[in-house]
Amino acid sequence: MKIDNNFEKVREYWNSRADLGQWAGSKDVIAKQLEIEAIASYVKDGMKILEIGCGNGITAIELAARFNVNVTAFDYAEEMITSARKYAEKATLKGSVNFAVGDVLSMPDYNNRFDLIYTERVLINLPDWEAQSRAVVDITSLLANGGCYVMCENSQEGLDNLNQLRECAGLDIISPPWHNEYFLDYKLAQLSIPEVVLETVNVYSSTYYFLSRVVNAALAVREGKDPAYDSEINQLALQLPSIGDCGQGRIWLWRRNEENM
Repeated sequence: MKIDNNFEKVREYWNSRADLGQWAGSKDVIAKQLEIEAIASYVKDGMKILEIGCGNGITAIELAARFNVNVTAFDYAEEMITSARKYAEKATLKGSVNFAVGDVLSMPDYNNRFDLIYTERVLINLPDWEAQSRAVVDITSLLANGGCYVMCENSQEGLDNLNQLRECAGLDIISPPWHNEYFLDYKLAQLSIPEVVLETVNVYSSTYYFLSRVVNAALAVREGKDPAYDSEINQLALQLPSIGDCGQGRIWLWRRNEENM
């Protein structure tokens, strides 16, 4: 597992973005909203929830505002946690949210198991498949009887499919950011974890990425300008159901078997 100076560079990068509010994780706030809605669809009142790699707490706070849930959230970027606590103090919550500094590769020792655990573009920051697969195993070990891990991460195959369409439209291909290692779907499908099953794969982002990264991008090029993240086309895409498989964002839903607990 190639944990080296790059690990600290990634931490520094995220610390530097801690005060950017809704733009901390991505400049595309519509894509961020789409992710929150996808994760929220698995949440119910009364759940005990863990968010791993919470950043500045935008999603955790939103879930605690919508639902009567108990959210524990941690991130290895200390400045992100400082910002998350500030935002939480100002929020009106139905449930509760607790922020702490922690590392997915050396997680805090939780005595109780969680009904739902989620990550949101977190494991793609790990350096390789060895670290990523180990993290998935460790995360699912914290699930309660019948609990689920909502793994909201990015797929290399999904990005490849999107890039094929971009090339058809005469657009340059999109590459993952320097600090990201996207998942290969087949590796996750082959990952065997005792007492845990990969229940479904939800390609929630396909329509959005097709319309935003192909249609909106191509029209912007024709007009001689950069595509706008908040364009009407992108906003419309947020309202439409996901069709096809050309979005890198997807949710792998892992569930701990009830009968094996």
